Amino acid sequence: MRALIHEMAYERPIAAGRYEYEEGGAATGAVELWKLTAAPEGYRFLRVDLNAEASSGDNVLYHLTLDAAGRPERLKFHFFRQRQQIRGDLLFTEETAVLTREVNGERLESEVPFAAGAPFWFPASAGLSLLARAGAQRSAALTLSRAQTFALWPTSLTLSAGPPRQLQIMGRTIATRMLTARWEDEERTLWLDEHHWPLRVQRGNLVATEKRYVRYASSP
Repeated sequence: MRALIHEMAYERPIAAGRYEYEEGGAATGAVELWKLTAAPEGYRFLRVDLNAEASSGDNVLYHLTLDAAGRPERLKFHFFRQRQQIRGDLLFTEETAVLTREVNGERLESEVPFAAGAPFWFPASAGLSLLARAGAQRSAALTLSRAQTFALWPTSLTLSAGPPRQLQIMGRTIATRMLTARWEDEERTLWLDEHHWPLRVQRGNLVATEKRYVRYASSP
């Protein structure tokens, strides 16, 4: 797994996995590796390696820092494809979110209001896990959009809880609960396990499914 910031000796593994993407039932070749670790004072790090070279040609690495309450503090990312590189750094304060990015050597910066504790997610299946602990609600939210060389996208988010479902996955039957997230003209459906982690994510005909999901016995 590629990473923006490699694991340090003080980190403890919580969980890791591998999503594989299908569209219309056919494999796209895109895969998403992720790992969640714990650090002192309750901090957690989520690393994501999204490799879509076989489909769109895109690659994105994410490194998210979460505080002890599970709120995002900082998101670093690196997007790369042929003839394009974007490096980004998103910082959260009590009232704002500030995005600095370098696009093919040009520095850009933007800032938007953001209330601490409001919903936030980034464009990866593992990134949607940030919505999983919220109940059914409608609220102001913020996402990192991949449009326009990555941008902050304030929006209105609606979360709808669905019925429990038995999901056949990785050779097992796992009890899940469903959660549907809607914003603007976008919709994602998540199948969540007992740890509030999405085992499957659906966007229209595109589906990401866990193929190598591990929870570590020593995880907090």
